[in-house]
Amino acid sequence: MSNVQGLARRAARLLLATALAGCGPSHDGADGTDTASAAAATADSAGAMAGMQHDSAAPGAELGAASRPAARDSNQSFLRMMADHHEGLIAMTGIARPHLAGARTKRDAEKLAAKQKEEQASMERMLEQHYGERLTPAVLPSNQALADSLRAAPAGAAYDATFYQQVIHHHREGVTMTDRFLPTLTGEVKRMAERMKGEQQQEIREFEIRVGAVARG
Repeated sequence: MSNVQGLARRAARLLLATALAGCGPSHDGADGTDTASAAAATADSAGAMAGMQHDSAAPGAELGAASRPAARDSNQSFLRMMADHHEGLIAMTGIARPHLAGARTKRDAEKLAAKQKEEQASMERMLEQHYGERLTPAVLPSNQALADSLRAAPAGAAYDATFYQQVIHHHREGVTMTDRFLPTLTGEVKRMAERMKGEQQQEIREFEIRVGAVARG
C-alpha cells in the first residue's frame, strides 16, 4: 500500500471515529434527521472517500476534509462532500479550457464551470445558514487524479475526448455519492440532491455522444 493510500485510509477512519464519538443517543438534528442517520451517512462519506483514492492524489485535501468537526446530520455531511466534489470539476475545467480544441467543447467547459460554481455557492450558503459553518471546499483525491490526467493529456481533438471522458467519470462518481446519501437527506437538501443527480445523468448521456463525435472527427 502506498503512503498516500495509507494516509487516505487513516483519514477516512478518523472521520468515521470523530462522527461516532460525537453522536450519543439518537435525537433529532437541525433538519429533523436523527444523529444515528447522520452517523451512518458520515460513515458512507468516509467509505466513499477511502474507496476513491488514486496514487497520484494529494493527501492534503483528504486530511483537510477529515479534520472538520463531525457533521450534525446527513444534510451537512452531504453538503460538505458535494461542495468538495464540485471543487474538483471546477479545477478540471480550469486546467482543460486553455487546451480544448473544439468550440463546442469550450462552451461545454464554460457552462460546466459556471454551473458548478453556482451550485457550490448555494451549498456554502446552506451550510452557513443552517449550521453556522463557513466551508472552504477541498478537491477530493480522486478528482485531483482526474485533474492531473488532464495536465498530461495530448493536445488536439484527443484532448477534447479525454476531457469529456473525465467529466463523465466525475459525474458518475457524483451520482454514486448522491445515492449513498439520498435515503437520509431531508428538505431542500434532498430536493437539490435529486435535481443535481438527474442533471448529471443527463450530461453523462450527452457527453458520451460528444466523445463519439470527437472520435469520428
